[in-house]
Amino acid sequence: MRVLIISAGLLVGLAGCETIPEADSSRRPPSRQALPNLQGSYHDVQRGETLWRIARSYGLEVNALAKANRLRDTSLLRVGQKLFIPVPVESQAFFWPVRGRVGRSGSNGVSIAAPPGSLVRASRSGRVAVATHRLSGWGKAVVLDHLDGYLTVYAGLEQILTAPGASLRQGVPLGSLGARALHFEIRYGTAPKDTVALLPDE
Repeated sequence: MRVLIISAGLLVGLAGCETIPEADSSRRPPSRQALPNLQGSYHDVQRGETLWRIARSYGLEVNALAKANRLRDTSLLRVGQKLFIPVPVESQAFFWPVRGRVGRSGSNGVSIAAPPGSLVRASRSGRVAVATHRLSGWGKAVVLDHLDGYLTVYAGLEQILTAPGASLRQGVPLGSLGARALHFEIRYGTAPKDTVALLPDE
């Protein structure tokens, strides 16, 4: 089993000169009752969204999303309509961890503003390297190690639904949002990458 070591300077620049602290070992992992159904979750349709855009952002084929929701006409969506989002077929491509209003966050990351309670999903399969309630400037955060040099950072969470050492499949929820936007970034080792360039077009 590969041992994960997160150095103190691994994510320098995530919060200015701050670094990611050690995982909060004083807190117990969440109980199984707190975890959502890992076979999928739900998405609230926002104004201007299409089934194709929603499917693509979650790593799904539009026909698979239509079938999962028994939609005969893929062009008819209502604002506020709940769509069931099944866990996608696993791939090495990154996808958006949550749907929402996107902006830049720092020089390489993105901010994603979504309704409170929105679930944040693993952009790719990986192992939880950090799950902390005390990331300076960002609050609750999760870092996934994808075991090929890439890491993804999910900060500004309201609730964490995983624990250090857990293996997460692509598309499985790892946390949820409150009033804050999600800060999301992709790194290769200690080097930040252009996050938007590695994600599918909106």
